[in-house]
Amino acid sequence: MTLIDLTAAPLARPTNAHLPVAIIGAGPVGLAAAAHLLGRGIDFVVLESGPSVGANVRAWGHTRLFSPWRHLVDPAARRLLE
Repeated sequence: MTLIDLTAAPLARPTNAHLPVAIIGAGPVGLAAAAHLLGRGIDFVVLESGPSVGANVRAWGHTRLFSPWRHLVDPAARRLLE
């Protein structure tokens, strides 16, 4: 007997499938997650504690990024920006 044998089979349709996904933070990672969900047609809510989208990025805008832009932008977000 293995752990897989003891694991209950997933429901065909989860009971919470009607609920949106909550994304915590509207920074680069949160917005990339939103772009992926949008591309899949999944409802979501973005929660941001700052006054606007990317508030932390703006607050730390003076910090130099060492990675090239192509490594910083998620492919799903790039498609939306184009």
